[in-house]
Amino acid sequence: MCSRYNIGENVRRWLARYGWNQSLSVGDVRPQDCAPVLSARGKNLLVVPMRWGMKNPKTGALVINAREETAAAKPMFSASLRSQRCILPAERFYEWDAEKQKVTFQPPAGGLLYLCGLYRMDEDVPHFVILTKPANTVMQPVHDRMPAMVREEDIDAWLLDANRTKDLLESEVPLERIQAVEEFSLFS
Repeated sequence: MCSRYNIGENVRRWLARYGWNQSLSVGDVRPQDCAPVLSARGKNLLVVPMRWGMKNPKTGALVINAREETAAAKPMFSASLRSQRCILPAERFYEWDAEKQKVTFQPPAGGLLYLCGLYRMDEDVPHFVILTKPANTVMQPVHDRMPAMVREEDIDAWLLDANRTKDLLESEVPLERIQAVEEFSLFS
């Protein structure tokens, strides 16, 4: 679940508020791509380029998502959940339905989505995964899981306050925050 999301000019402008002044490749972010990620160093929030996906230490397989329900109990994610949480700003994310049709999920009115992630250093490079949770009613017709998200006003708490992690993961981003937009081709 959640194997592609999109960043664009709105994300670039939002990142600039945190001091990001590097060029930004707009478009879809896929596993193994580098993307700008908001994280905390002490009490300071900063944007760091990170690679999507962590190697499973037992199998070597690339892991791109972590279930929020079990992350605290998994050795691969537990330390990151305690102290290395991050935010992936996105303009939209995608999922494929049972008929393999791509469906786009985005906030109404051009807002941003703030996907919850975890990161760690692998081979001296920061790598992240996206936390997922059971799908809400908007997502359920397409997939049984969705990215965990926070509201913009909860970003600081997600990044800086480990005592609020569980509550933030259990909270719901209001349903009007995302809407399904089915994509189609005129030539299909």
